[in-house]
Parts: sequence; structure tokens; C-alpha cells
Amino acid sequence: RIAQWDGSAWSALGTGINGTVFALAVSGSTLYAGGGFLSAGGVADTKYIAQWNGSAWSALGTGMSGTVNALAVSGSILYAGGAFTTADGSAANRIAKWSGSAWSALGSGLDGTVYALAVSGTDLYVGGQFTTAGDSAANYIAKWSGGAWSALGSGLNNTVNALAVSGSTLYAGGSFTSAGGTTANRIAQWNGSGWSAPGSSRNDQR
Repeated sequence: RIAQWDGSAWSALGTGINGTVFALAVSGSTLYAGGGFLSAGGVADTKYIAQWNGSAWSALGTGMSGTVNALAVSGSILYAGGAFTTADGSAANRIAKWSGSAWSALGSGLDGTVYALAVSGTDLYVGGQFTTAGDSAANYIAKWSGGAWSALGSGLNNTVNALAVSGSTLYAGGSFTSAGGTTANRIAQWNGSGWSAPGSSRNDQR
């Protein structure tokens, strides 16, 4: 369920992972993998998340209580989002950060599953199937910045499955048909103050 390409050939990463991988992220020489697995490289307690150092798999604390769907790295911090409600045995509602030695929550987290993460500077954008971030309304997308959650306008009208940042623009993709009250068929862009549809929109659904 995981492999590496060196430019000319594929090779395995140890004995691999015992369940589906949904997300990958790289920091320096370390590869992080998240998904629906319980062990990696035969190492027990790599619950839903594990790291590969180039030669062996290892756990990140005691892992999560449920699936990890998205990963993002910002400096020395790894963010993980998914369907879990605890990280390392402590409350972390669908999102948590790894400092290199321990997991911690991002406030009170989200009230529904996270499917996508993207980092821009000191801001973390989160997309998924939620309507509350922290104690505030945030329809399917939210931003974590300065230790607090905030909404991006009135958000989207349905699930966000993918996020990407280019310069000062955030792109969101999913099953929604409006963004900020404006028609946006499954893809939309946020310029820091408002939503719009980027050119032509796709009509197919995931």
C-alpha cells in the first residue's frame, strides 16, 4: 500500500502498511503516512499514522482513535485531519498537531470529518464535512491561525474534499455548488476576503 519511485524503478518501504493510505506528507528526510491502518512495517500501535525515516517505520506516540484523511507540514509541525476524536489518548476532535514528540489539539477542533488540509504561511486551512470549528459556525471550511479558529465568509454549501494554495489564493474542491452564496460548481477560490468561481466550473460529482 505504499511505494517509492527513484526516477527509474519502484521499490517497497519495508513491509509496507496493513491498511489503506489516504495521505502523505514529507518533512526533510521523513515521510509521514496517514490512513485506515493499524500497523506499519510490522510495528504495532502505529494507529492510523506512521513515519518512515528512510529505512524503518515507527509510531507517532500512540496514534489516533480513527482514520487520518489529510496531512500537512508547516516548519517542524505536522498537522493531521480525519475522523478521529483522540490523539495520543487525549481529546482532539478531527484535527491535531505533532510537535515531534507529542500530539496536541487545535482548540476544540471540528464537529465533523476532515478531508483536506493546506498551509499558507502561519495559516492552516481545513476542509471537510463539518459546520463548526471551535465554537464558531464554519461551513465545510475553516482557518486555524494564531491559536484560534475562524470561518471563511459563509463557507460552502457542502463537503470540501481538496484544498490547494497558490500565492494569496486558496482553492477548494468538493461536492458543493455554492461558495459564499455565489454559484461555484464543485470548485471555488478564496482571495482572503471573498469567494468566487475560478473560470469555468466542472459539472461532475465525486
